Amino acid sequence: MLQQISERMNFPIQRNYKEKVRDVPSLLNRTSILLKEGYTFSDALFMLLPYHVKELEKWNALLQQQFNNGSSAVDILQQLSIPKHFLLLIAIAEEKGDLAESLHHVSKQIKFQEDTQRKIVKLLMYPAFLMILLTMVFILFRSYFLPNIEQLVISNHSEKVNSINFAVVLLHIPDFLILLFIISLFLIFISIHSIRKKEIAHQLNIIMKIPIVKYVYQVNLTRQFSHLLGSLLVSGISLQQALSILEQQQISRHLSYITALLKQRVKFGDSLSEAVKILQLFMPKFDELIQHGEKNGYLGREMLIFSELLNERIQSTIKFCLASIQPLFFILIAICIVAAYLSILLPMYDLVEIM
Repeated sequence: MLQQISERMNFPIQRNYKEKVRDVPSLLNRTSILLKEGYTFSDALFMLLPYHVKELEKWNALLQQQFNNGSSAVDILQQLSIPKHFLLLIAIAEEKGDLAESLHHVSKQIKFQEDTQRKIVKLLMYPAFLMILLTMVFILFRSYFLPNIEQLVISNHSEKVNSINFAVVLLHIPDFLILLFIISLFLIFISIHSIRKKEIAHQLNIIMKIPIVKYVYQVNLTRQFSHLLGSLLVSGISLQQALSILEQQQISRHLSYITALLKQRVKFGDSLSEAVKILQLFMPKFDELIQHGEKNGYLGREMLIFSELLNERIQSTIKFCLASIQPLFFILIAICIVAAYLSILLPMYDLVEIM
């Protein structure tokens, strides 16, 4: 069993056909339901596929060839544009005989991701439109209104008053915000690209020095490690074998590297909880949870429960962040509107005083 799981987790991520499958979460969820009702995996897929692809004949030929070659469920599902980190869960579940439940779990995760992406786009569309509109208005003010006011002030005062200079600065606020946003995105992209080129150990050193990034990384790593290791332990695999499987998988380089460090500590005689505490790469007090599971003999089950709790926490945090995006943009828009009013009123007030 150990060798079978290792082979499944080292599959090449490739697709022989490029058409995108529509509504993958629905396909996986309905496949899960059919499997629970007694359908075979192949029958369930062939039954549901017509509702999710356009060129059905090509897909049927592709999948039939895969089934004839004895391909596993993971080999089949990697053709359906499923993110590769979910295939890791499915590979383990397939060997455990728990494919239906795993497909249901993965379908919920993918659906949440897709819903989150749609919400982000929906939340940003209106503020982005307002920001673009304000920028155009500010450009018109700078190009037509402000030069006329400046000429009037100079003709009556012979010198440019400070309010004109201040108005010019205010009318460039949208430009500054947009430029700041673009520069920030560029710097983030460059930083991520640069970090990814480094060795895993160096990447971890950098990640652990950035507070927000460190928190996000630790939560995601702890959730993924808890779910995968818990699933393996519950299926009856020993701790050493489970760590070997996670070390040998090639989908997540970080998980493989960290598991190798844990495995080395365990070989030296440390318990898993002690190894986790020494590495300090996981969430605080994660070692205490593992220690509790080691004492009562339900480590696998407790890690699965903990991974579900972390998953709920992550989803709650994402929802909170989404709820904060639009108000933040409206605050920036309000600042731009106030700047527009000031850029108009201040020169006009000085002009009235001069005249």
